[in-house]
This record gives sequence, structure tokens and C-alpha cells, in this order.
Amino acid sequence: MFLGSSSRLIAAATGLALAMTTSLVLAEELCSIVPSSYTRAKNDHPDLSKALEALEQHAIASWFTDRMTSDERSTLLSSMLNQCSEDTRLSIVVYGIPNKDCDAGLSSGGSVKSTDDYKTFLKQLTDAVGDRKVLYVVEPDAVGLLAKENSCGSSAGYLDNLKVAVEALSANANAELYVDVGYWMLADSSNAAKIAPIMHELASCGRVKGVTINTSNYRSNDECTTYCTNFQTAMGKSEMSCVVDTSRNFNGSPTSDWCNVQTAGIGKPPTSETGLSNIDYFMWIKPPGESDGECATGGTSAGSFYADGFTKLWDQSYFVSEGGMKTIADGTGDVTQQTNQTTAGSSVDQTTSVDQGASGVGTVAPHDTGSYQSSTPTTAPANSQNNGGTPAPTQASTQEPTQATSTPSTTQVVEGTKCKTKLRRQ
Repeated sequence: MFLGSSSRLIAAATGLALAMTTSLVLAEELCSIVPSSYTRAKNDHPDLSKALEALEQHAIASWFTDRMTSDERSTLLSSMLNQCSEDTRLSIVVYGIPNKDCDAGLSSGGSVKSTDDYKTFLKQLTDAVGDRKVLYVVEPDAVGLLAKENSCGSSAGYLDNLKVAVEALSANANAELYVDVGYWMLADSSNAAKIAPIMHELASCGRVKGVTINTSNYRSNDECTTYCTNFQTAMGKSEMSCVVDTSRNFNGSPTSDWCNVQTAGIGKPPTSETGLSNIDYFMWIKPPGESDGECATGGTSAGSFYADGFTKLWDQSYFVSEGGMKTIADGTGDVTQQTNQTTAGSSVDQTTSVDQGASGVGTVAPHDTGSYQSSTPTTAPANSQNNGGTPAPTQASTQEPTQATSTPSTTQVVEGTKCKTKLRRQ
């Protein structure tokens, strides 16, 4: 009897140790570089410095976009690769698809005009990253605009070019690809059913792990878990899972409001240890504190740092409510108090202050690329100012691309995959 009990205790202890070891092995440390808007904000608003420094200890996804020059992108990647250790996973948003933001047209500018341009753009990224561990958020807006009824995504050639992106990014066996899908397209079964065939096609071209939900929006983790379940149900299997942007979702959103929501708070830090079976990562895709635009509730131009908004985000955040840190008025407290063991920030500024487009459906639209000075990586570029306007909600207008609707198409097989891609001549 005693021996049997001892055996069970030993087996239980062994199982627990194995489970703990497995958990440690599976935990992923994300790494990126600090938004340049934060360094400027600390200079302009010293009272916010401690709170901003607390956030800088966590990974805020870096944007690789054709709104930056090739040299700026190269320097961004070089800095990121040098600063992030090889055992971390880089977190990068890929945003350069031809005719991007075809609905509102607010982020349609950029150097990528054709599929050939896009291949060159992607090659710069994949050549630099090589076989490093990386998490790619693939093309915000694109799948939502493909699936949305009577939208411009199809005529803009998004599906063809998304297949090109998936094939290129999947060449790295250590890359994890999550295609961005607006949460509103997963809120009910009928819309989720429109997403599924697109995702099946993309999966035929490479190793797609799932989708990102809630990019630049405010939906709670509980809501997003339901949206992910809707996605998995529509797909007919649970192999694909989800990533949630938690940058501003701590309090959820009691209404459909989307622009500098006054009740919002910074959510749980980026981590792979989400505690949710179908959510692989929490990420900060939208830098907390960067404005959605000049909203009815207040705000600065989209993508610029909004000090009053940041103060509310911090005071109503996970860090204050559950992390034991102080509000801005009370002095914030020790920034080392809440560090997450599965995330890593960096002392390097992002090349661009990401200008996130104000959108009723949670879209992200960088405008200002700024510039970069590699000799002072911890200092924001002196001339990196936000020149972007204030994007209108995507519902406000539908702006078809000028070239996509009239061009014939040809079919070819994307090299290296079984993916047949109908490539539109640009």
C-alpha cells in the first residue's frame, strides 16, 4: 500500500515536472523595437516617462511597410536583428500589398505598385530575416476586404498577392504566419464562412498558423476567444489558431465605438502564455498611446502620440488594475515591477512611428515613415515627424484602385508550392 502510494506520488511529480519543462520549452519570447513616438513622448511629457518605460519592456510589433524607403526598411531590420537575441521570436507586421487599403484609400500610397514590386519587397524582408524565428502578421485589412461583400479586395488582386506573400514568408521554416482578419468578419457564422475559403486557399501556398484578431481595436479577450472559435468552426478544424491584439482591450468595448475609446485600457502584455487554448499569442500590434485620429471624443492626428489618451489607457490598464502599479497622477511607480518573462522589448527605436488609420473595423494604416539614424539607436530621429493626415473611417468611402479593375489576368504556378495563383498584370 505504501509502495503503491509512493509510486503514484513519484509518477505525479514526474508528470508535473515534465509539464513544467514542456511549458518552459513552448514559451516564446517576442522581440521588437521601441516606437520612435515613445522617445519623443518622454521628452515632451516627462510625467509619462515611467509608464512608457514600463511598456518598452514588452514587444510592440515592428512594421515592415512600403511607405518606408528601402534604406529605412533595411536599417530597421538590421537594428532589429542585432538587438534581438536569436532565441527570441521577432514580431513583424508585413504591410505592402499592391493597392492596399483599397476601400478607404487612406494608406494606398507606397512604393509597391505591382506583383513584381511586391516580390522584391518581400525578398528584402526574407533575405534579411533568413532562418531566424519570426512571427509575421500578414497584411492588415486584406482578407477582410476580400471577404466583405461588394468590396474592392477581389478586383484589387489581394488573393493572388496574399498567396505570393504566404509562399515567400513560408520559406523560413522558423516563421509563424498569421493572416490579419478583422474581428467583425468573425463575429457571426455567416461572415466567418466567407473567411474560411480564403484561408484554405492561402494555406495551400505555405504554412499559415492562423489569423490575427482585434488589430488596433478594443474587443476583450473573451470576445476574441469566441471569434476565434467561430473561425475554427468555419474552417472545419482547429489546427489553425489565433493571435489577439491586446494593446487597448483590457476593458473591452461596451459599444461599437472605435476611435480613441475613453474607457479603454492597455491589455495584457505580449506573450505566448495566454491561458487560452485557441489563442497562441497576445500581441501589441497598435502602439498604446498612438491616436486613432481626431475623434468626437478628442484626439490628435492619427498615429501621433496622444498624451491625454495615453494617460487614460495607462490609468485604466492591466498594469494598474492587476499589476499593482500606480496611476500617472500617483507617479506610476517602479517600472521593473511588471516585466513579463515571455516578452522582450529593445532599446532601439522603430524607424517609423506607426500611423494607425482610424477605422470602424479595427484597421491599421501606417502613413508616416520618418527617418532613422543608426548611430543613435536609442534616440528618436530628429526629423521623424508625423506628416500623415487624419484617416476617415473605412465606411466613409469606397475608393476603387485605379488600375486593378481593367487589367487582364494570367494563371501560373507559384514556384516552390502547389499553389496555383492567378496573377493580375499591374
